[in-house]
Amino acid sequence: MLIRILLVTTFTLNCISRFKGPWRYFQINALHFNEKLGIYSKNDIDRQIPDTWRLPQAVDDGLYIPEKFPVFVKPEWGQNAQGVRRADNANELAHIRNNCMNAKTVYVIQEAASATREFEIFYIRDYKNLQNFATMSVTETCNTSGQELPVNSIHNQHTFYNSVTPKLGADELDNIWRSIGSIGHYHFARIGVRADSLEALQQGDFKVIEINLYLPMPINLMDTSIPFKEKLSFIKSSMRQLSLLVNVIPKAQPSKPIFIRKTLFQPRTK
Repeated sequence: MLIRILLVTTFTLNCISRFKGPWRYFQINALHFNEKLGIYSKNDIDRQIPDTWRLPQAVDDGLYIPEKFPVFVKPEWGQNAQGVRRADNANELAHIRNNCMNAKTVYVIQEAASATREFEIFYIRDYKNLQNFATMSVTETCNTSGQELPVNSIHNQHTFYNSVTPKLGADELDNIWRSIGSIGHYHFARIGVRADSLEALQQGDFKVIEINLYLPMPINLMDTSIPFKEKLSFIKSSMRQLSLLVNVIPKAQPSKPIFIRKTLFQPRTK
């Protein structure tokens, strides 16, 4: 909770110092917000992922049969793994469907990635040159449950995070950026991928499992081995860069009620 408070406070102070409204945060990625549905749609986002890195995914109409298992059943509006369930066979999928039958939301079914390791890449583009990144961190998501394909999240007691950014040089980060930065062209995001190694990730050999655009927390800050002073330095630097992105919002861009739609009208899952 303290980390979140520091992120919000630091971003707000940076905006105020530049005479920018901190509420403009929600407009930075607004071009990708589906105003009709009131969500950052997983289906919209899926279409922005190049085939090389995209996993087979489909809207669950109750009849769709995956070509292979396991699969993950996800609410279309979800974030931070909320409402995500894994089905290892057709019977488990039927059970999940039965439990979700009366939920007022659309679900998607995504094939599981076969790679063995999970990484979260958080980035903020450089407001002076949007083709480059100003901030990027690479964090490995680990799990102590012993499961091969757990549903990892900050809410899973078995999930923990290991920042691997210090292991990467400038050239290695640039290699990762060449792939990650070409997905969707978001101004800032956290992209979850599965790859067999850091080397494979650098070579573009990975599959995207999740893209968070609404409140993409830099997950490296959840690494308990990082000293608080170092985390505070990252927060100051990254939130400064994020506040500068407010400058790239086109003046003609209509303001979308993203916070209100997500907070007040977000569908619920069972």
